[in-house]
Amino acid sequence: MRDVNWETIIDEQALAKLLPAEYSHFALPVKESLVVFLNGLPQRLQETILSAQFALPPTSSLSQRLGLLAHSCPVLQKLGQILARDQRLAPELRFELRKLESMPPTVSLEAIESILVEELGPLETRTIELLPPAIAEASVAVVIPFRDKSKSTQPEGVFKVLKPGIVERLHVELDMLAQVGTHLDHRLNELQIPQLDFYDTFDQVREKLLGELQLDKEQQHLASAASFYADQLDIRIPTVFEHCTPRVTAMERIYGEKVTDHQFKRSTEIRNLSELVARAMIARPILSPNKQALFHCDPHAGNLFITSDAKLAILDWSLVGFLGEVERAAIVQVMLAAISMRPTRMVATILELDVRRQCDRTALEACVAEWLRKMRRGQLPGLTWLVGMLDEAAQSARLSMSSDMLMFRKSLLTLSGVISEIGADSFNLDQVLFCEFLHNYIREWPSRWLSSFSSRAFPTRLSNLDLTEALLDSPLAISRHWRAMWQDVWDSREACTLS
Repeated sequence: MRDVNWETIIDEQALAKLLPAEYSHFALPVKESLVVFLNGLPQRLQETILSAQFALPPTSSLSQRLGLLAHSCPVLQKLGQILARDQRLAPELRFELRKLESMPPTVSLEAIESILVEELGPLETRTIELLPPAIAEASVAVVIPFRDKSKSTQPEGVFKVLKPGIVERLHVELDMLAQVGTHLDHRLNELQIPQLDFYDTFDQVREKLLGELQLDKEQQHLASAASFYADQLDIRIPTVFEHCTPRVTAMERIYGEKVTDHQFKRSTEIRNLSELVARAMIARPILSPNKQALFHCDPHAGNLFITSDAKLAILDWSLVGFLGEVERAAIVQVMLAAISMRPTRMVATILELDVRRQCDRTALEACVAEWLRKMRRGQLPGLTWLVGMLDEAAQSARLSMSSDMLMFRKSLLTLSGVISEIGADSFNLDQVLFCEFLHNYIREWPSRWLSSFSSRAFPTRLSNLDLTEALLDSPLAISRHWRAMWQDVWDSREACTLS
């Protein structure tokens, strides 16, 4: 087969129709990124991908073809899982991408047994009985049930096994991801995309995704997650069993169904589950008392199960991140400064998050001023407001955040889509987070009497000094708020006069 010309195969105009109207101009950058990525794959892989596309009926939509393309490449499959619940994308594309959350197994039983024997030795000597068929396949691993006949009281387990050849395949694709970043950096002006350091950003993501190949680290993450949620009776984390290696994880099998597939009998059940997901996956890391707060970096619906006893089971802990005290304190300080109408303090705090120290301060000040105007127009300064401001600061002011902050942003995007598709009417994420903040504030109050005045070693990351300053500053904050509102009115009148 001759070299594949992906440039002519991928239709830019058709891509634009799948994107939100305000993002349709990103169709060309998306096309070029796919072309660079696919062109860099070994010729054999390109031919296999193209053959799969030819096997589809001629009437197949672009959404179907993109879904199959994502399934053909582990890195694109991971990206597809992230975007599958993004409400801004066309419904038909989201429908295809949702299939990537739990794919039917394609790895043969013989291949799975071969890997297990290579890693563990003869299964009979370990009294292990496999219970085929495999029940799930992810981007890098396949899952098959088993029973340990020597432990009659141990529940049924599953082996998570790295797929044959996946280590080499993922390294190739992640190298191409770096090439995509370089291409976008060189084409910023022509493509009219934000002035971001794409290579560095993709390189950070690359390092995170490589962690998926190290199942021994996932075993540590599972233990950490079990400890992190130990006091949450409505959360279940799979228990790690013996028979683990760097390529195999043995763990408890949890029965349930995807949170987006469950058929609820009452609307209150829908809302309770939505709140549980928000509390466990978002509020818990932000309001953790730990110095380093664990969070799940891959919370698509295929990894979030509701069990028969209405608990939330959180699966697949291969990809995790940690929010440190500095990041969580900054989140609270930015919102506190916003409520107090102190843009200078907001800018200074945001700059503390800039890991490359290349942020354009003037552009950041303009961004902060605009988002304060949005707040004065009625948008409350919650997490949704903060994330929107940081996203814009990254685009307009070259704000660069740590890989963990980037992954937490990605997790928020995925979780927002999952919660939306659970189906709770008028669900307000910020309201749930604010209630959790208040609960933690009340619980930590007794310990404040024995703490240093400037200490922020609380789940809320607010020191007694912060609270005192906010209280003393409140009359001036009200004054600044009204003065800014009158300035908005004056600016609007001036704009009307000029027009």
